[in-house]
Amino acid sequence: MKNNVRKLAYIILAGLVALCVYLGLIPFYVEHVAGDGKGPLDPRLFAREKMIQRGDILDRDGQLLAYSESVHTELGVENNYVRKYPLGSAAAHITGYYSSRYGSAGLEKSQARVLLGLDGGNPLTGLLDRVLNRPGIGNDVTLTVDADLQQYIYQSLRGRTGAVVVFEPTTGAVLAMVASPSYEPEDVSKYIDQAGAPMLNRATQGAYPPGSVFKIVTAAGVLTGQSFPNILEQKINCTGSLEVNGFELRDNAVHGEVDFHQAFARSCNVAFASYGLTQGAQVFYQQALALGLTKEFDFPLPVYRGNIAKPNEMTSPELASSAIGQGELLISPLQAALLACAVANEGLIMKPYIVSGYSTAADGSSIFDPQGWQQAMDPAVAALIKQEMVDVVRNGTGKSAALPGVTVAGKTGTAENPHGKAHAWFVGFAPAEEPRVAIAVLIENAGAGSGSAAPLARDIIHRALD
Repeated sequence: MKNNVRKLAYIILAGLVALCVYLGLIPFYVEHVAGDGKGPLDPRLFAREKMIQRGDILDRDGQLLAYSESVHTELGVENNYVRKYPLGSAAAHITGYYSSRYGSAGLEKSQARVLLGLDGGNPLTGLLDRVLNRPGIGNDVTLTVDADLQQYIYQSLRGRTGAVVVFEPTTGAVLAMVASPSYEPEDVSKYIDQAGAPMLNRATQGAYPPGSVFKIVTAAGVLTGQSFPNILEQKINCTGSLEVNGFELRDNAVHGEVDFHQAFARSCNVAFASYGLTQGAQVFYQQALALGLTKEFDFPLPVYRGNIAKPNEMTSPELASSAIGQGELLISPLQAALLACAVANEGLIMKPYIVSGYSTAADGSSIFDPQGWQQAMDPAVAALIKQEMVDVVRNGTGKSAALPGVTVAGKTGTAENPHGKAHAWFVGFAPAEEPRVAIAVLIENAGAGSGSAAPLARDIIHRALD
């Protein structure tokens, strides 16, 4: 009799366990495995997600960038949460938003499984939460971003349209990534169809002609493909224009006879178009790819891969134009910053990353290590270009980026824009001896890079090194 009772108890217990597992896994299967087309806008699924206290998004020092706040009603506090963003529009293109009506974007979207506690932590805890219908707690995401620097840059742009990306060149960590105009992530509805595309992350998705900052690529290509003495000592006569197969390429001045050093410091278009033609389309194209153009890499925000004509499609006029950063060339500010990173880090581009780790109650912290990504140029070539970039700031077009007591290396750019006034660029790094910061600044329709982008870069570098 006792054996029968024991067997019956085991059967009942097994049935209860099976029922718990069934009740717990069915919602998980429907939401995350079946893939039946229901997204975050589905009311039932969103209602379930609202009961999970999504994890925080934190800056490198633990400062809150996004967190969940309990909803208060007449009956008190419910197990429902809304998202809050302390930096607001200053970090909106990084954090993104989480909305019942508009879904999610940015890190709120790409890191959703971590923030909801679906990745990381103890899976049995999540299962028990479902069975008991108790609110779950998600995991925190820690970033490489410096919140104070992020806010400073956003305020420094003063509403100008453009973007700034700041890296730690020796690790690939993103210290700041600002796009302007921006939006308030707690009130997305105001910005969906607003003029000026405030929801576009210009830092990673903007497509711009790079202008003279791309002469870094041209320099790397010609120095790699030719012997140093021949290129460095070669004199090119700049008369203010260059004719290439019936196409006239114009310069911003008549520079006369210039060597490589003078051509780089003065940003001579005639000389660099000649360097492009000297190395040829194949070498130029491969050097651009080595520096990250059109390359895919794992990054938690949407990234524009850039555009460059294929070697077999690159006519001599197109090659000459591309060598000075015009023609069909398009890059993002993120890619421009990687040019500076390559030179700063002896030719090696570290894999860009913005998420530094996850924190879970069960497992503690998971930290991501820096990884090498692209050996973009020989260290000797990088060292030579570094010295040229230092001279640009000391004696050339980048003087307005100079900082007392700090050796800044940089390159200005004034990119012709078929839709209006030229875009202003500056890329650089500091201190040149042991780089801690690499930067790209892009201001739309602002004219010469020396007049607006370089001074802004100077102020940001000073703040970042302070």
